[in-house]
Amino acid sequence: MPSNLSEKIKNIRNSIIAIGFSPAENQINISGSGFCISDDGKILTAAHIYNQTPEQFRSKLMGMVITKQEENGLEHYSWLPLTFIKKDDASDVALFQVQNHEKTLIKKIELGDSDKTEVGQEAYFIGFPYAGELIKDGLGITLIVNRTIVSNIKQDGLNPTHSRNLIIVDAISNPGNSGCPLIDTETNKVIGIMTNAFSIKSRVAKYEDLDIRGPMHIAGARPINVAKNIL
Repeated sequence: MPSNLSEKIKNIRNSIIAIGFSPAENQINISGSGFCISDDGKILTAAHIYNQTPEQFRSKLMGMVITKQEENGLEHYSWLPLTFIKKDDASDVALFQVQNHEKTLIKKIELGDSDKTEVGQEAYFIGFPYAGELIKDGLGITLIVNRTIVSNIKQDGLNPTHSRNLIIVDAISNPGNSGCPLIDTETNKVIGIMTNAFSIKSRVAKYEDLDIRGPMHIAGARPINVAKNIL
């Protein structure tokens, strides 16, 4: 296992995909991220990505998957169809299959044990926030890494076993990060799936009718053990 963070990130870059759909010719809407969890191209992500996709496009969801990597570090991606397998709305977890995964460089990422995750533990999440906007701005395909720590671990008070149901981290999760993995910095294994981006509403006195949603430095992830139970 590599000891420095940059090498650890290099080891899992090929595991991350963007998820989107094409509402019209030469147009793509990127709505979230996902990550590979098996040698045959199965993708774990957030269920709300599927649910928020217009119904007529749900069967046409695609994954932007790495297909070539040059020696100078330049990466090439292709859009491949995704087959929906199943989801659990209560946990906000969904499972897909990348079609023709054998023609890509995608590889699985190891899953950790979120029951052993502790407050103060260092972590990072990696996905495709604002991917469509960055492409339109001429920046191309941009995989973004956010470093963070575990700030709190919430438990389901309605469950007599008090199972963990949300990991809170001290970071801003932007649109497009939903479904990307939260990774333990030490083990480089997935401990959660990014699902929640918290924000506050504020009003500017000069523009009373303007509703501004200010980002909070708080985000949430579903513990990976919740996904394991569903899988």
